[in-house]
Amino acid sequence: MKTPNTFIPGYGRFCTPQEEARWQAQHMRELHRMFDQGVECLRRGAREEGLFWLGRAERLSGRDDTVSFTYAVALLEGGDIGWALPRLMRIWKRCGVREAGLALAGVLWRSGQAVEAAHVIGQVLARNSLGVGHDVLMDGIAASIKAVGWASLSCAGVLWLRVREPVTVFLDDAPLGPFSSGMYDLAEHVPQQKGPWWRGERLHLICDGHTVLGGQIDLQAVIRCHSLITPEAQGVRGWLWYPGEPGAVPTIRVDGHKTPIKIEGLAEGFSSTALLQRPYGFYLPYEAWPDLAVKRTGFYDGYGRLLQGAPLDPALVQLMQSPSSTGNKRKGWTREGCRKARKHVGKGQQSTVAAGCAVIIPVYRDKAMVQACVESVLATIPPSCRVIIVDDASPEAALRTYLLSLAQEGRVLIKRHERNQGFVESINTGLALVPEGWDVIWLNSDTLVFGPWVERLRRWLGQAGVGTVTPLSNAGGLTSYPVPNRDNPAPSVQEAAALDALCQQQAEAMPLHVSLPTANGFCMAVSAACLKAVGRLRGAYFAQGYGEENDFCLRASEAGFTHLVGADVYVLHYGHGSFGAEGSPLLQRNLTILNRLYPGYDAAIQRWKQAEPLRVFWRQLDWQRMAQHRARFSSAVVLLQHRGGGGVARATKEHATRLSKNDVLPFIIEPTQEGCRIVSPIDGVEAPNLIFCLPEEYPILVAFLQAMGVVRVFWHHLLGHEPAMRQLHHKLDVPYEVYVHDHIWFCPRIALLNEEGRYCGEPSLTGCAACLARGDAPAEVGISLPDLIARSTKELNEASRVVAPSEDAAKRLERHISINNPVERESLEDDEQICSAPGPLRHNHFIVKERPLQVIILGGISRWKGYDIVLTLGHYIQQHNLPLRLTVIGGTHDDESLLKAGIKVTGSYEDVDTYALIRESGADIGFLPSIAPETWCYALGWLWRAGLAVIGFDIGAAAERIKRAGPDWGRVVPLGLPVDRLAALFMALGR
Repeated sequence: MKTPNTFIPGYGRFCTPQEEARWQAQHMRELHRMFDQGVECLRRGAREEGLFWLGRAERLSGRDDTVSFTYAVALLEGGDIGWALPRLMRIWKRCGVREAGLALAGVLWRSGQAVEAAHVIGQVLARNSLGVGHDVLMDGIAASIKAVGWASLSCAGVLWLRVREPVTVFLDDAPLGPFSSGMYDLAEHVPQQKGPWWRGERLHLICDGHTVLGGQIDLQAVIRCHSLITPEAQGVRGWLWYPGEPGAVPTIRVDGHKTPIKIEGLAEGFSSTALLQRPYGFYLPYEAWPDLAVKRTGFYDGYGRLLQGAPLDPALVQLMQSPSSTGNKRKGWTREGCRKARKHVGKGQQSTVAAGCAVIIPVYRDKAMVQACVESVLATIPPSCRVIIVDDASPEAALRTYLLSLAQEGRVLIKRHERNQGFVESINTGLALVPEGWDVIWLNSDTLVFGPWVERLRRWLGQAGVGTVTPLSNAGGLTSYPVPNRDNPAPSVQEAAALDALCQQQAEAMPLHVSLPTANGFCMAVSAACLKAVGRLRGAYFAQGYGEENDFCLRASEAGFTHLVGADVYVLHYGHGSFGAEGSPLLQRNLTILNRLYPGYDAAIQRWKQAEPLRVFWRQLDWQRMAQHRARFSSAVVLLQHRGGGGVARATKEHATRLSKNDVLPFIIEPTQEGCRIVSPIDGVEAPNLIFCLPEEYPILVAFLQAMGVVRVFWHHLLGHEPAMRQLHHKLDVPYEVYVHDHIWFCPRIALLNEEGRYCGEPSLTGCAACLARGDAPAEVGISLPDLIARSTKELNEASRVVAPSEDAAKRLERHISINNPVERESLEDDEQICSAPGPLRHNHFIVKERPLQVIILGGISRWKGYDIVLTLGHYIQQHNLPLRLTVIGGTHDDESLLKAGIKVTGSYEDVDTYALIRESGADIGFLPSIAPETWCYALGWLWRAGLAVIGFDIGAAAERIKRAGPDWGRVVPLGLPVDRLAALFMALGR
């Protein structure tokens, strides 16, 4: 059921995709503006202002790494170590960027945590090189832990040693001899028979049996390269850089040109979300490099490694130059997003069983992951299945040794590339080893498989006209579960095995035949007939990978084959194990190519997603998993809430948490635009597909709740819900309780505001009707005020309990609704416990312009939360140059106007950051500007816990609580107090 717009944010408001897109674009523009403003303020020495803007940008960005790092560095420069440290720790843990590790190590060292600093710096130096000036930090850390010294290796192979005694250097366990302090070119010390130093794996430096600080160096990590080659209409554009040493100027070699090219300029127009990514770029026009358009050309870095996106094929160049002549212009897409057939090879195919099956696994690195994958395959495949492993020139000796042992045991067929060629060529190498007439499954090396998975996939392949089958997975693109159409965190092996069994069980009970627009290459079963008709993957377009399986499938579709979901198989997929940080740019490049080859591809995928052909199957899986979880509890209950978040969501979640601790499984139900969804507040239980279209799926919802053994329904808020939800307790034949969170029971405007957003004074029914006649009310459409009162009277009297969080809320409800039994009072927080702490902080200073009184306003400030009061007060302070500073810790519907009035607005925040933001603001006193009678106020509890006295208007639960707490904890002032007197009150408090 759709609900109307409202000036009260969050109450039943559903955004259209267009609105969401406009908001997102506006949000990004504002975010960039704030970030740039913060950087500019710091540049001109306005530190406090710069930190404010960067902090605001960090919160509004959702802690974007780049914004957080910039903010942390600015904090460090001002000596704010306590604020910078947690940010640096989070960034280092998330992305492992060199600068973040060095900064973190420096902070830890200066904080007296030398051992922790040495641990971090060891991790940094294992994968990165030092830059200019970093030796001071290294000397300090080494001295603090009494280390013999330290070591660092540059991308050029220069070993930098600063040690008190000679150390022995080992390259992959081969000693290179003793070295003392100084700079050494490894190329001059590695024996010729071992080959170039950069083909090794590890450099180990030991002194007296102890590893030198930074003396465990992963050579391949230090010289790791991020790159991309992209053909354009007039030339080839490329970029590359070495994250281990960002300042290292790279060279490239191009096939057909003996002289390497030194790349000295930064990439132009480069855009990336990766922290501190600053690649070097180049552009080669076809006019000056004509061979690029007519010959297959490789691009290599200084270590002879193929850059991502290379080799460049003339067919791809032609596609980018003339998409109309080389791309597929047919608009042959079905309504569901699948490619229409233009041939009839697959359609005429009869149901057959192929002669055999081969599993092809391309591998490159991560021996432990590869071994786990291969062992899971060998433990589950039938005897007739052949396993082919293609070693794509792995640089890991341990992995090569493991593959050799498998080959010697005769357990698999191994084929090794002399040079890394990528996923596409690895699959094609494997396909060349498959006997004709066999089915094929290509499988990523970062997967685990369970049970008779091959037999199940092949049963799908045996159906007439089936070209490919894709199983379910946590990270399977269109077949991802539990959250559809995105990568989910990898479950444990035990959980994945249980999911595989559950999928098989459900597929047997609920037969499913869903076509896909394209398979997914993480685990893709291909029928022998399809492979014969379509041929191999086309490396000409997709280089190392991403998009090649989509192209294969679209060609198969045009040949008459279909692509199915293998709903009875679940494969654990760790995701992007081969491409790592380079995956995203290559993915975007290849998706552009795919859309040129098949115009309308992206739109077709979106149509398939919107059709949600797996929705019921996903929901049934969630149902079964929740049923298993339900067995841990003695009973279950339902809590109904609106979707506006805020205090109602917090109260509902806290209620659910209390219930779960008492052996009761809570199901929170909130409305969606089409019906409702069930939310589980219990950690570790994710069931995002328990979504029901109402009213048509109302019986299914009821059946689910009955199956879960629901014994009671709690009404926290029904705004936005389908009307039938008011009868849910009758359908379940259980009692219900009502928890009051606002005044929707007798006020269609919800918050007792008139059409101008001011407190209405709670007039008679006649006055209420006149108020409603002057403007729309957000609560509900199609119900008159007398009918609302009558319905509320009936529902509140039929409830087993009616609970209000405060005396004020209970009395207002009882004044407007005739309730037979007294409304029970249950506070949402323990004010006595909060106020048992020492009284609020008192600052022994006089307020002056240089040190104004800091007044804190906490939360999302809407009109009924006092936005207009705050804005007017800000203007008054600004006009009279008063030594008062207002800070809104939170957000509003119009931050810009507040900022122009001299009011700081931090932007939205998470609960865990509340106290830090209050302390950071230098708060002296709290202010609750709400002009409507709130039934509770979580902001008051936060401010009190932060040690602040609070000023608020004499209305609602907040006033009731302040009065009860006593004068040390705040005071109330008359509602409507003019801003000049309000400002005077704050001034008096600062004297």
